[in-house]
Amino acid sequence: MVQIDAIFKLAGLGIAVAFVSMVLNRAGREEVGTLVTVVGLVIALFVAVNVISELFGSLKNVFSLY
Repeated sequence: MVQIDAIFKLAGLGIAVAFVSMVLNRAGREEVGTLVTVVGLVIALFVAVNVISELFGSLKNVFSLY
């Protein structure tokens, strides 16, 4: 089953990163805005990898694999 809290975390992170990046770009700080976007992407990837890891752990338990 998909963890709904992970989806909400990713959605909230995406909204926050988009907002901060947009504010920084409008303020003339394009480099920092790009850095915020990249850091947000890395954090999102860590969350996604954690969810995928739990999925594979569950599959391993369901099929009794070692």
